[in-house]
Amino acid sequence: MGAPMPYDFLLRNIIAGLVTALLTVSVLLSPFAMIPSIFVGLAWGLYSAIASTVISIILLGLWLNIGLALGMAITIGLPAVLFVRLALLSRTAQPNNENASSTNPDNSVDERIYYPPERLIIWSVAFCAIFSFLAFGLSANNSGGLPAVLQTLILGNENFIRDIETLYQIELTDNLVKILAETILVLSPLTWMLIILGSLQTAQTIAKFFKVNIRPTPDYTVMELPGILEFVLAGLILLIFLSSGWVSVFFLVLVCLCLTAYFLLGLAVIHAISRTWNGRSVFITAIYFIVFLVPWVAILVSIAGLIESRIGIRSRF
Repeated sequence: MGAPMPYDFLLRNIIAGLVTALLTVSVLLSPFAMIPSIFVGLAWGLYSAIASTVISIILLGLWLNIGLALGMAITIGLPAVLFVRLALLSRTAQPNNENASSTNPDNSVDERIYYPPERLIIWSVAFCAIFSFLAFGLSANNSGGLPAVLQTLILGNENFIRDIETLYQIELTDNLVKILAETILVLSPLTWMLIILGSLQTAQTIAKFFKVNIRPTPDYTVMELPGILEFVLAGLILLIFLSSGWVSVFFLVLVCLCLTAYFLLGLAVIHAISRTWNGRSVFITAIYFIVFLVPWVAILVSIAGLIESRIGIRSRF
C-alpha cells in the first residue's frame, strides 16, 4: 500500500484538531480532549499527532484567546505528542528471543517489541511530577507557597464559596479552605496522569477496532513496575513527615503519583486473577464502579499493587 495522499493527511488531522478544540472548551468533555490527537498518532504516526495538535492550538487561538491555546498546548497537546512518541517506540524482535513469540492476535507478521506499558506509566509519573515541581517552585517565593496562592484565589471567589457551602451545607472556614486548596493540588496531578493514560488506552482501543493501529495492544495483566519505585515511594513518605508547609504538600503530590502507578498495577492484578471466573465482566465493572463512587477503595487497589510487586499475587492464580 502506498503512502497516503497529502489531502488524506490534512483532512483527518484537521478533523482531529477541530474535535480536540471543541472538547477542550467543553467543561464536561474536556477530559477526553487528548483522545483525537492520540488516536491519529497511534493510527498514522507521530506526525499526525503533531499536526492535529498544532491545528487545535491554532483554532483555539483564533476562536478564543492565546492564553487558552497555550494552556491547551501544555496540558493536552504536549502529553498527547510525547506519549504517542513513546508508545510507538519499537525494535525488531530478536530471533530465538522469548519476547519475540507472542500469542497476541493483534501482532503483525513482522514482529516488533513496543515500548512496554509499565514504562509508559513511569513516564506519566515523571511527567506530572516535573510539572508539579515547576508549579510549586514558581510559587515558592510567596508566603505559604502554592497552597496559599490557591487558598487566596478560592477566598476571592465568592460565587465558588457560595456554591460549595450550598452544595455541602457547610460553612467554609479558613481551615477548610486550606484543606480544600491542598486537596485540589494533590488530586490535580494524579487526575492528569490518569487522563493521559486513559486517553492513550482509549485511543488504542478505537484504533484497534478500526484495524488501523500501528502498535499492538499490550497484555496489561503481565506488566511489572520497577522495584526501585518502592524505595522512591518509601523515601517520599518519609520526606512528608520530615518537611512542613507547602513542601510537605509537594511530597504528598509525589506520593500520590507513585501510588497511582501501583493502583494501575492493582487493577492489572484484579484483571489477571479474575480471568477464569464466571461473571468476570460483571465483577470488573463492579470494581470500577465502586472505585468511582468510593475513592478510598483505590487505596486498597494500590495496596494490592504494592503486594504484587513484592510477592507476585498473579503467579498464584
